[in-house]
Amino acid sequence: MVGLHLSHNKSKDNDYKNSLNIPQKEESNYEGNNENNNAKQLAKLLVVDDDFDIVQALKLGLVKNRFLVNAFTNPEEALQSFKSNSESYCLMLSDIRMPSLSGMQLARKVKEINSGVKVLLMTSFEIRDSEFSTVFPSTHVDGFVQKPIGIKDLTNKILSLIDKTKRRLDEDFGS
Repeated sequence: MVGLHLSHNKSKDNDYKNSLNIPQKEESNYEGNNENNNAKQLAKLLVVDDDFDIVQALKLGLVKNRFLVNAFTNPEEALQSFKSNSESYCLMLSDIRMPSLSGMQLARKVKEINSGVKVLLMTSFEIRDSEFSTVFPSTHVDGFVQKPIGIKDLTNKILSLIDKTKRRLDEDFGS
């Protein structure tokens, strides 16, 4: 499988999105020709980034890797969707820097609603988990990825976070 790399080219003026009439919400109704369509979905993910191209690339790559994806370019709409069905999500993947509601604020709100959901934040900058937890002790984040990232590496990171949860549940309930 070819890796899908994402680049983060933010313009100073983000108003071009409004003039293109790009929807703020992108639902997970993918039914394209995909050899994995009949395979069991691995997990339901909430993907949030204010850059439409990044959201589309992430969604496409993750769906091809058997994830069910609800993707949003508006973090407030993503939060509303999460609130209405928080138990169905395993993980939220969000950009850190977004207008109106940052990825860190969104992570805090998501964890308040459902503390069992894993949170993976994306950034164009290098960040260390230990430094983050020192600066933002009240925000629990399960991991970070640096853009650009290949879909294979992202999928492996997501699976490692979800697998840790599954192993703990198996131990707790003796499955």
